[in-house]
Amino acid sequence: MKRKQPYSLQVIIASGPQDKGRAALGFAFALSAAASGVKVVIILVLEGVTWSERNIPAAKQSVNGFEPIENYIEMLENNGAVIQLCSSCAESKCTNGKSEQKTNEAVSYVGLTEVAIRAASDAVQTLIF
Repeated sequence: MKRKQPYSLQVIIASGPQDKGRAALGFAFALSAAASGVKVVIILVLEGVTWSERNIPAAKQSVNGFEPIENYIEMLENNGAVIQLCSSCAESKCTNGKSEQKTNEAVSYVGLTEVAIRAASDAVQTLIF
């Protein structure tokens, strides 16, 4: 039995501050879709988990003509997009250990099983940045 998917597009952002240009492109792509009425979910994994934290200096910087990532996050929320963190990555920060930073309250957690089910669905397109 196929289950109804709440999203049409999931954007997985694995890039952190070391590759903020790639991360900014992912956020900009997600915003373009959300502003056009597409139901979007952004999943932050690996180093991308950093973007869920408050007061990250790299999130305040514009890069390659893109808005600062903190602006994209606010605009995404204002356009109905959902931001989720990989629960395993959020706990261990996958590569850098657990973060001591506060996480944005608007961010929820998701398991990779759910992300994989969405990716396998014909109804949900998946992009990775």
